[in-house]
Amino acid sequence: MLMTVPNMHPHPHPHPHHPPHKRLSLVMIEEAALAVPPCKENQDDDKPETAKLFSFLQVLTAVFGSFAHGGNDVSNAIGPLIALWMIYFDGNVLQNSETPIYILLYGGVGISLGLWIWGRRVIQTLGEDLTKVTPSNGFTIEIGAASTVLLASKVGIPISTTHCKVGSIVFVGWVRSRKGVDWGLFRNIILAWLLTLPVTGGLTAAITSILFAACNL
Repeated sequence: MLMTVPNMHPHPHPHPHHPPHKRLSLVMIEEAALAVPPCKENQDDDKPETAKLFSFLQVLTAVFGSFAHGGNDVSNAIGPLIALWMIYFDGNVLQNSETPIYILLYGGVGISLGLWIWGRRVIQTLGEDLTKVTPSNGFTIEIGAASTVLLASKVGIPISTTHCKVGSIVFVGWVRSRKGVDWGLFRNIILAWLLTLPVTGGLTAAITSILFAACNL
């Protein structure tokens, strides 16, 4: 509430534009504005000591996540190549056959190059655009996603590491702040997932048809 103080100055209006009672009201407004604590734009940020601790722990979870990705993504990438290699050399595909190490290295190098060349775009989408990721919630995201991927790899089920990571990011962001998730971007990601199956299936079928037609010429 603003209060005006009667003019106590011997001169009735020392300033032609701001009479004393208006000048005092303006001063009180400024004082009230200074007394109100500033709005915390980064209220979801970790405290400095928390950020320092989880920044170190997140390095460990990143290693764990990379291990889980290696067990799942490399296998998904080179699975068809290994099947072709076994059919060419052994005439059949047996799960107990040993995979050559150079094929595994080939898959690992390919994934590393892809991350280096194109990975920054996906990193920006998941790490900045979808929701705000801090060291503490980044730690939980890595733990949850990597554990799920590693468990599925152990059972022998090929799952999408991207699905696991996006699910972890969205729900961690939702727990921290329901308005902290870009639901429009999440909707676009879901639509992209739904389009992935028919697009890749149609493209693969077209390539296969072309190869069969070329072989039968």
